[in-house]
Amino acid sequence: MISKRARFINFILRLLKVQQRLADYDTGMKFLARDRKHGPARPGRWFRKHSRVSEYSIDKHKVYEIEPKEGSGKNHIFYLHGGAYAFNIVFVHWAMIKKLIKATGASATVPLYPLAPEHDWSQSYPVVMQAYERAVAKYGAENITIMGDSAGGGYSLGLTQMLRDQGKPMPGNVILLSPWLDATVCDPMQPELEKHDVLLSIQGARTAGQFWAGEGKDAAVFPVSPLFADIDNLPPVAIFAGSHDLLYADALRLKEKADAQSLSLTFHIGEQMQHVWMLQPIREAKLAQAQILAFIQGEQA
Repeated sequence: MISKRARFINFILRLLKVQQRLADYDTGMKFLARDRKHGPARPGRWFRKHSRVSEYSIDKHKVYEIEPKEGSGKNHIFYLHGGAYAFNIVFVHWAMIKKLIKATGASATVPLYPLAPEHDWSQSYPVVMQAYERAVAKYGAENITIMGDSAGGGYSLGLTQMLRDQGKPMPGNVILLSPWLDATVCDPMQPELEKHDVLLSIQGARTAGQFWAGEGKDAAVFPVSPLFADIDNLPPVAIFAGSHDLLYADALRLKEKADAQSLSLTFHIGEQMQHVWMLQPIREAKLAQAQILAFIQGEQA
């Protein structure tokens, strides 16, 4: 049985009709305009007090580098935030990054990558690739965990596959949180999953996926939909997925591919959990976060 707080958050989100609002194109574009007006969230006071925060830009897109002032370890987290490839980083992402740094002493790179619909994947990936290569030069590829939630989870897998294809240094491991791996949103499980999901809708996700693919381009190709590319010769992967998440279907399909291709994959299911539940202030998230930390540190996840 899920916690009372998790049920309460789900109740509020359903009451606010978030899923229906994001499914409607005009309403979704209003949300997007509001997001652009507010801009991306910045690292908060804790980061300024307990770490050294530096910034640099790649093609006018900001990248944050964060190093703890004390107890800095060998681990480095390369975090790609979620938001349907269209919305800016928000405070819950920074809260998660803070928890990871506090618990592991890791440093972190957080690219504010080019967003859709102003940009598509072909304009965004080169920025993130440059940020990753800079992190490799500074921290060593073997020490890096590429990690992301939702669209950032899809981005994390796609980036790792691209590194493999281009013969570039691979990260030590990859963590995918409620990853969006198929931008076409055409899995036969998803109409039923949509009934339980309080955030995501099939129509809203398809619209965002087409934005990411580019006008008139096919969304069912790599890296827009990294699920459709080979997953051989990748570093160890951990997936965290909720059974009441529209994108649960993507996680299951990746696990099936991993089983067939002998990819080292650890699969964590949050029963009755919603999209990106591991970032929420709930009891279930604390367990997931402990498992995430263990995986980063090379322990049994």
